[in-house]
Amino acid sequence: MRHDPEARPARAGRGSARLVFFLLFAGLLSGLLVAYTLRARPPRFPADADHLGSGDPSGCLRCHGPGTDHPRGPKHPLNDQCMSCHERI
Repeated sequence: MRHDPEARPARAGRGSARLVFFLLFAGLLSGLLVAYTLRARPPRFPADADHLGSGDPSGCLRCHGPGTDHPRGPKHPLNDQCMSCHERI
């Protein structure tokens, strides 16, 4: 029985295909996570006179607290530390 030096085992091709598939999947997943992170940012403060004051949450809640003219939406977290999520422009 002769040994052919250029012959590859049948399993080597399958392992390479799995590696390529894994790398493509990992790259796609990483890209989706980066896209989600960039899009899921909380809104920034508007650059108007009402929002240029101090970053004190009591100032925010005067207009955005319960029962005010511009209350927080129903999906807004119940966190009263506005600056922990929102950013100034």
